Amino acid sequence: MGNFFSSVPLFKCLKTKNIYAVGTIRPDRLGFPKLIDDKKMKPGDIDYQISDQGISFFKWKDNRSVHFLSNYHGNDICKVQRRLKDGTKIDVNVPIVVKDYNGHMGELIKPTCYVLFMIGTGNRKKWWHRLFLLW
Repeated sequence: MGNFFSSVPLFKCLKTKNIYAVGTIRPDRLGFPKLIDDKKMKPGDIDYQISDQGISFFKWKDNRSVHFLSNYHGNDICKVQRRLKDGTKIDVNVPIVVKDYNGHMGELIKPTCYVLFMIGTGNRKKWWHRLFLLW
């Protein structure tokens, strides 16, 4: 979920309905706790808090700090390889939240793009046939 739509009350509501979600969030949103200052973090550092309701708040410093919100992740960390500009690879600590978010990001957009591609191709008089065949 994108940072414009993510909010703490939404994730609490989704958790009560057993719908699990993860997304980026803006740090100035209502209910987001205060985490470590950006100046004190270096690339690869992670800060997190877990609320009583089971909502996890993460701050991960990459090139910039990225804030995540999840209602099913814990504080697990994994290592991923990043390629530097000179071609060398380094291991970077990443929360599982980041790995899951990047793995599933854009899944809802792909079918929409396919539908729009199919509508724009072929016979213009029967464009709606392709629309109904996809659904």
